[in-house]
Amino acid sequence: MNKSARWCAIALMVLPAHPATALDRPVVWRDEDTGCAYLLTPQGGITPRHRRDGTLDCPDVAAGTGVVENMGRDIARGLDALQREVERLRERYNNRP
Repeated sequence: MNKSARWCAIALMVLPAHPATALDRPVVWRDEDTGCAYLLTPQGGITPRHRRDGTLDCPDVAAGTGVVENMGRDIARGLDALQREVERLRERYNNRP
């Protein structure tokens, strides 16, 4: 492989990575009225910032009220209801003449 072909191959490998390096990271902005944090992108996008436990990054949101804990409780309630329904159907099926 000659020298110019080598440089061309290197350029073709480096160029696709260039647009990814042009993206800027979002900036955290905190609303003065509510105290909630938001992520602002240089392109003008805005989204609420969440803590690691899934709650909104706001001062009035307690850290113990995580989305994951609530979701676990909801799933457990749903499984209990499903189990009761299966038992009801089993009894209904067994009591058929």
